Amino acid sequence: MLPKIIFTLLLVTTLSITPAFAETLDLKASGLNIHHAIIYESTGIEIESHSVDLDFISIVFEVSVLESTNEMTMTFERSIFDAKNGDEDDEFFILADGEEIEFIEEKNDNTRTLSFSLPQGTEEFEIIGTILLGTSFLQDLAEKAAQAQAEAEAKAEAEYQEYAEAFHAAIKAQAEKDAAKQAEEAEIEAEEEQAAYDMRQEFLMNSCAEGTVYTSEQGCIVVEEELPDTGPLINSIFAAMGIGLAVMIIVWGIGRTRHKKLSVEESNS
Repeated sequence: MLPKIIFTLLLVTTLSITPAFAETLDLKASGLNIHHAIIYESTGIEIESHSVDLDFISIVFEVSVLESTNEMTMTFERSIFDAKNGDEDDEFFILADGEEIEFIEEKNDNTRTLSFSLPQGTEEFEIIGTILLGTSFLQDLAEKAAQAQAEAEAKAEAEYQEYAEAFHAAIKAQAEKDAAKQAEEAEIEAEEEQAAYDMRQEFLMNSCAEGTVYTSEQGCIVVEEELPDTGPLINSIFAAMGIGLAVMIIVWGIGRTRHKKLSVEESNS
Protein backbone atom coordinates (compact mmCIF):
# COMPACT_ATOMS: atom_id res chain seq x y z
CA MET A 1 0.00 0.00 0.00
CA LEU A 2 2.76 2.44 0.90
CA PRO A 3 4.56 2.06 -2.43
CA LYS A 4 1.33 2.89 -4.26
CA ILE A 5 0.83 6.04 -2.18
CA ILE A 6 4.41 7.19 -2.82
CA PHE A 7 4.05 6.52 -6.54
CA THR A 8 0.79 8.46 -6.63
CA LEU A 9 2.37 11.47 -4.85
CA LEU A 10 5.32 11.44 -7.22
CA LEU A 11 3.00 11.32 -10.20
CA VAL A 12 0.88 14.21 -8.96
CA THR A 13 3.97 16.25 -8.17
CA THR A 14 5.42 15.56 -11.59
CA LEU A 15 2.21 16.53 -13.36
CA SER A 16 1.74 19.70 -11.30
CA ILE A 17 5.18 21.10 -12.12
CA THR A 18 5.81 22.42 -15.62
CA PRO A 19 9.18 21.15 -16.74
CA ALA A 20 11.94 23.66 -17.48
CA PHE A 21 13.86 23.26 -20.71
CA ALA A 22 16.02 25.48 -22.92
CA GLU A 23 14.39 27.09 -25.94
CA THR A 24 15.44 29.63 -28.54
CA LEU A 25 13.50 32.69 -29.62
CA ASP A 26 14.06 34.33 -32.99
CA LEU A 27 14.60 38.00 -32.17
CA LYS A 28 13.37 40.12 -35.08
CA ALA A 29 13.16 43.87 -35.49
CA SER A 30 10.23 45.25 -37.44
CA GLY A 31 11.32 46.55 -40.83
CA LEU A 32 14.84 45.15 -40.46
CA ASN A 33 16.11 41.91 -41.93
CA ILE A 34 17.73 40.89 -38.64
CA HIS A 35 17.37 37.53 -36.90
CA HIS A 36 19.06 36.60 -33.65
CA ALA A 37 18.36 33.64 -31.38
CA ILE A 38 17.66 34.26 -27.71
CA ILE A 39 18.20 31.25 -25.44
CA TYR A 40 15.79 31.03 -22.55
CA GLU A 41 14.38 28.59 -20.01
CA SER A 42 11.00 29.02 -18.39
CA THR A 43 8.99 27.30 -15.69
CA GLY A 44 5.35 28.29 -15.36
CA ILE A 45 5.70 31.08 -17.96
CA GLU A 46 4.73 30.88 -21.62
CA ILE A 47 6.00 33.47 -24.14
CA GLU A 48 3.27 34.25 -26.67
CA SER A 49 4.99 36.98 -28.73
CA HIS A 50 7.71 39.59 -28.56
CA SER A 51 8.65 42.94 -30.16
CA VAL A 52 11.73 45.11 -30.34
CA ASP A 53 11.59 48.81 -29.37
CA LEU A 54 14.68 50.45 -30.85
CA ASP A 55 13.58 53.89 -29.66
CA PHE A 56 13.48 52.79 -26.03
CA ILE A 57 16.22 50.10 -26.43
CA SER A 58 14.07 47.33 -25.02
CA ILE A 59 12.49 43.96 -25.81
CA VAL A 60 8.82 43.50 -24.90
CA PHE A 61 7.40 40.02 -24.30
CA GLU A 62 3.71 39.09 -24.25
CA VAL A 63 3.34 36.21 -21.78
CA SER A 64 0.97 34.00 -19.88
CA VAL A 65 2.00 33.29 -16.31
CA LEU A 66 0.59 29.85 -15.58
CA GLU A 67 1.75 29.35 -12.01
CA SER A 68 2.43 31.53 -8.99
CA THR A 69 5.76 29.78 -8.57
CA ASN A 70 7.59 30.42 -11.82
CA GLU A 71 10.97 31.31 -13.19
CA MET A 72 12.41 32.76 -16.39
CA THR A 73 16.06 32.71 -17.42
CA MET A 74 17.21 34.55 -20.54
CA THR A 75 20.69 34.76 -22.03
CA PHE A 76 21.67 37.64 -24.34
CA GLU A 77 24.80 37.96 -26.40
CA ARG A 78 26.46 41.29 -25.60
CA SER A 79 26.79 42.04 -29.33
CA ILE A 80 22.98 41.83 -29.59
CA PHE A 81 21.63 43.25 -26.35
CA ASP A 82 23.61 44.88 -23.57
CA ALA A 83 23.52 47.57 -20.88
CA LYS A 84 26.63 49.73 -20.73
CA ASN A 85 27.62 53.22 -19.66
CA GLY A 86 30.72 54.01 -21.66
CA ASP A 87 33.08 51.09 -21.18
CA GLU A 88 31.49 50.02 -17.89
CA ASP A 89 28.59 47.60 -17.50
CA ASP A 90 25.30 49.20 -16.55
CA GLU A 91 22.16 47.63 -15.06
CA PHE A 92 19.27 46.21 -17.04
CA PHE A 93 15.72 47.09 -16.01
CA ILE A 94 12.86 44.58 -16.04
CA LEU A 95 9.27 45.82 -15.85
CA ALA A 96 6.32 43.46 -15.33
CA ASP A 97 3.15 45.24 -16.47
CA GLY A 98 4.99 48.51 -15.84
CA GLU A 99 6.31 47.61 -12.38
CA GLU A 100 10.01 47.05 -11.83
CA ILE A 101 10.99 43.59 -10.58
CA GLU A 102 14.21 42.19 -9.17
CA PHE A 103 16.41 39.72 -10.98
CA ILE A 104 19.67 37.81 -10.66
CA GLU A 105 22.38 38.27 -13.26
CA GLU A 106 25.28 36.16 -14.38
CA LYS A 107 27.65 37.56 -17.00
CA ASN A 108 30.91 37.03 -18.80
CA ASP A 109 32.73 38.78 -21.64
CA ASN A 110 30.28 37.48 -24.25
CA THR A 111 26.88 37.02 -22.60
CA ARG A 112 24.60 38.28 -19.85
CA THR A 113 22.02 35.96 -18.28
CA LEU A 114 19.01 37.28 -16.34
CA SER A 115 16.90 35.11 -14.00
CA PHE A 116 13.63 36.34 -12.48
CA SER A 117 10.07 35.45 -11.50
CA LEU A 118 6.83 37.18 -12.57
CA PRO A 119 3.69 37.83 -10.53
CA GLN A 120 0.87 35.51 -11.52
CA GLY A 121 -1.42 37.20 -14.01
CA THR A 122 1.36 39.24 -15.63
CA GLU A 123 0.58 39.86 -19.29
CA GLU A 124 3.74 41.64 -20.38
CA PHE A 125 7.29 42.10 -19.25
CA GLU A 126 9.95 44.36 -20.74
CA ILE A 127 13.72 44.21 -20.49
CA ILE A 128 15.43 47.58 -20.95
CA GLY A 129 19.12 48.05 -21.80
CA THR A 130 21.28 50.65 -23.55
CA ILE A 131 22.48 48.82 -26.70
CA LEU A 132 20.18 46.78 -28.92
CA LEU A 133 20.95 45.47 -32.42
CA GLY A 134 23.70 48.05 -32.87
CA THR A 135 21.57 50.97 -31.67
CA SER A 136 22.93 52.74 -28.60
CA PHE A 137 20.46 54.56 -26.40
CA LEU A 138 23.14 56.66 -24.72
CA GLN A 139 24.82 57.41 -28.02
CA ASP A 140 21.48 58.36 -29.48
CA LEU A 141 20.85 60.63 -26.50
CA ALA A 142 24.31 62.17 -26.89
CA GLU A 143 23.74 62.74 -30.61
CA LYS A 144 20.31 64.23 -29.99
CA ALA A 145 21.73 66.43 -27.23
CA ALA A 146 24.57 67.56 -29.52
CA GLN A 147 22.10 68.24 -32.32
CA ALA A 148 19.80 70.13 -29.97
CA GLN A 149 22.74 72.15 -28.66
CA ALA A 150 23.93 72.92 -32.21
CA GLU A 151 20.42 74.01 -33.19
CA ALA A 152 20.12 76.11 -30.04
CA GLU A 153 23.50 77.74 -30.71
CA ALA A 154 22.57 78.38 -34.35
CA LYS A 155 19.26 79.88 -33.26
CA ALA A 156 20.97 82.01 -30.63
CA GLU A 157 23.55 83.17 -33.19
CA ALA A 158 20.81 84.03 -35.70
CA GLU A 159 18.87 85.92 -33.02
CA TYR A 160 22.04 87.73 -31.96
CA GLN A 161 22.85 88.68 -35.56
CA GLU A 162 19.29 89.91 -36.05
CA TYR A 163 19.47 91.89 -32.81
CA ALA A 164 22.92 93.29 -33.70
CA GLU A 165 21.75 94.38 -37.16
CA ALA A 166 18.64 96.01 -35.70
CA PHE A 167 20.73 97.67 -32.98
CA HIS A 168 23.29 99.01 -35.46
CA ALA A 169 20.50 100.21 -37.76
CA ALA A 170 18.85 102.01 -34.84
CA ILE A 171 22.17 103.62 -33.85
CA LYS A 172 22.81 104.71 -37.45
CA ALA A 173 19.30 106.13 -37.79
CA GLN A 174 19.67 107.98 -34.48
CA ALA A 175 23.09 109.31 -35.51
CA GLU A 176 21.67 110.57 -38.82
CA LYS A 177 18.74 112.11 -36.97
CA ASP A 178 21.08 113.79 -34.46
CA ALA A 179 23.33 115.07 -37.29
CA ALA A 180 20.35 116.52 -39.14
CA LYS A 181 19.10 118.10 -35.93
CA GLN A 182 22.55 119.56 -35.17
CA ALA A 183 22.82 120.94 -38.70
CA GLU A 184 19.36 122.51 -38.39
CA GLU A 185 20.22 123.96 -34.98
CA ALA A 186 23.54 125.29 -36.33
CA GLU A 187 21.75 126.92 -39.26
CA ILE A 188 19.17 128.51 -36.96
CA GLU A 189 21.93 129.66 -34.61
CA ALA A 190 23.89 131.17 -37.53
CA GLU A 191 20.75 132.98 -38.74
CA GLU A 192 20.10 134.30 -35.24
CA GLU A 193 23.71 135.46 -34.87
CA GLN A 194 23.56 137.19 -38.26
CA ALA A 195 20.27 138.87 -37.36
CA ALA A 196 21.71 140.04 -34.02
CA TYR A 197 24.82 141.34 -35.76
CA ASP A 198 22.74 143.21 -38.35
CA MET A 199 20.57 144.75 -35.62
CA ARG A 200 23.67 145.84 -33.67
CA GLN A 201 25.25 147.34 -36.75
CA GLU A 202 22.04 149.19 -37.58
CA PHE A 203 21.81 150.46 -34.00
CA LEU A 204 25.43 151.64 -33.99
CA MET A 205 25.06 153.31 -37.37
CA ASN A 206 21.91 155.08 -36.22
CA SER A 207 23.65 156.19 -33.00
CA CYS A 208 26.34 158.17 -34.93
CA ALA A 209 25.84 161.98 -35.17
CA GLU A 210 25.15 163.72 -38.41
CA GLY A 211 28.21 163.98 -40.56
CA THR A 212 29.72 160.83 -39.09
CA VAL A 213 29.56 157.20 -40.05
CA TYR A 214 30.12 153.99 -38.08
CA THR A 215 32.99 151.64 -38.83
CA SER A 216 33.66 148.36 -37.07
CA GLU A 217 37.32 149.32 -36.59
CA GLN A 218 37.02 152.94 -35.31
CA GLY A 219 33.38 153.42 -34.43
CA CYS A 220 31.79 156.75 -35.43
CA ILE A 221 34.15 158.90 -37.50
CA VAL A 222 33.76 162.24 -39.27
CA VAL A 223 33.14 161.98 -42.96
CA GLU A 224 35.81 163.95 -44.87
CA GLU A 225 34.30 165.68 -47.88
CA GLU A 226 36.22 164.88 -50.99
CA LEU A 227 37.63 168.06 -52.58
CA PRO A 228 37.38 168.42 -56.33
CA ASP A 229 40.52 167.92 -58.35
CA THR A 230 41.84 171.50 -58.90
CA GLY A 231 44.99 170.56 -60.74
CA PRO A 232 43.81 171.30 -64.29
CA LEU A 233 42.18 174.59 -63.18
CA ILE A 234 45.34 175.81 -61.46
CA ASN A 235 47.39 174.83 -64.47
CA SER A 236 45.06 176.80 -66.72
CA ILE A 237 45.27 179.85 -64.44
CA PHE A 238 49.00 179.70 -64.32
CA ALA A 239 49.14 179.25 -68.09
CA ALA A 240 46.86 182.28 -68.61
CA MET A 241 48.92 184.30 -66.17
CA GLY A 242 52.08 183.28 -67.99
CA ILE A 243 50.63 184.27 -71.34
CA GLY A 244 49.41 187.58 -69.92
CA LEU A 245 52.80 188.30 -68.39
CA ALA A 246 54.47 187.49 -71.66
CA VAL A 247 52.11 189.81 -73.51
CA MET A 248 52.75 192.57 -70.95
CA ILE A 249 56.47 192.14 -71.31
CA ILE A 250 56.20 192.24 -75.09
CA VAL A 251 53.95 195.31 -74.96
CA TRP A 252 56.25 196.95 -72.43
CA GLY A 253 59.23 196.19 -74.64
CA ILE A 254 57.54 197.59 -77.70
CA GLY A 255 56.49 200.70 -75.83
CA ARG A 256 59.95 201.21 -74.48
CA THR A 257 61.52 200.84 -77.90
CA ARG A 258 59.09 203.30 -79.38
CA HIS A 259 59.68 205.71 -76.53
CA LYS A 260 63.40 205.44 -77.02
CA LYS A 261 63.09 206.03 -80.71
CA LEU A 262 60.98 209.12 -80.16
CA SER A 263 63.50 210.40 -77.72
CA VAL A 264 66.29 209.95 -80.27
CA GLU A 265 64.31 211.67 -82.95
CA GLU A 266 63.58 214.59 -80.67
CA SER A 267 67.23 214.87 -79.81
CA ASN A 268 68.26 214.92 -83.45
CA SER A 269 65.82 217.56 -84.29
